[in-house]
Amino acid sequence: SFTKNPPPPASQDASVALAPTAILIKVKSAALNPIDYKMPRLALGKVAGVDVSGVIERVGSDVREFKVGDDVFGRAVSTGSFTGSLADYTLVDMEEVAKKPEWLPFDHAAALGTAYLTGIQSLRAGNVKQGSSVLIIGASGGCGLAGVQLANAIGASRIVGICSGKNFEFVREKSGIKEVEKLKLVDYTDGDAIDSFREKNSGKFDCIYDTATGSGKGEDYVRTMLKLLKENTGEYVQINGNASTWTRQFMGKMKPQRNLIMTEGKGKADLEEVASLLKLSGVKPHIDVKPFDENGVADGFEQLKGRRTKGKIVFSID
Repeated sequence: SFTKNPPPPASQDASVALAPTAILIKVKSAALNPIDYKMPRLALGKVAGVDVSGVIERVGSDVREFKVGDDVFGRAVSTGSFTGSLADYTLVDMEEVAKKPEWLPFDHAAALGTAYLTGIQSLRAGNVKQGSSVLIIGASGGCGLAGVQLANAIGASRIVGICSGKNFEFVREKSGIKEVEKLKLVDYTDGDAIDSFREKNSGKFDCIYDTATGSGKGEDYVRTMLKLLKENTGEYVQINGNASTWTRQFMGKMKPQRNLIMTEGKGKADLEEVASLLKLSGVKPHIDVKPFDENGVADGFEQLKGRRTKGKIVFSID
């Protein structure tokens, strides 16, 4: 439920000590992720939202790299718990945020905390580097588009995105890729096109970044796309999966060339790298900005659950 004019948090009171590594942020913008409705509220805490940008109001005694008044972005996590970003204020740990570059507006910065952190960690797991060939499944969504932009900035020489044909123009426009031949797009709704692509690309990719499998409607690209990896060296990186995949992950028994990524916390250095890569390639996240009121929040969650969001849903809070 949406609460108007909530009481100020106790952490605003200067007489109340913050945890040594904690930072109190006056929230400027916050973004949504599927985790915000898929995970139980008990696990995420009372306040929704993980991705955040804002201005520092207070810092704990051990905080050295940040000061009051700094603009920051990252994830609303403190002492290992989600603190929520859809609020006027939130507490974060000093290793969960980075300084916001001046060229990056608050609304865009708020979109980076999960999708782009997951993207950079996934491409790293896939050993993506200068000259790599990368297949990105779900290329028009928040994580997929982040993967396209980051793979390009890292220097991948061939990038293929799978998404709906109606989103081709959108992905091309937002990718930051100038050379038409460097980015190929395949329409997952066109069975013949998908079959032809698979037949022609067996053993061709260094990394497959799968942002679609297990995302809610029974999607499973692993079985049909795994053979597109280069033999012995390619890496299949997915950010979700079925129950058996999660079980293998937790038991440490993932099959060779298979990776299931859970976004690692304390991502300050990764957030800094993401910002540098985006500046290098001259792109920003694609965002759909909504008002921070009861109707705006309801609309944002409804759109997110519809699973046809392009880019990231962001709330402009202040």
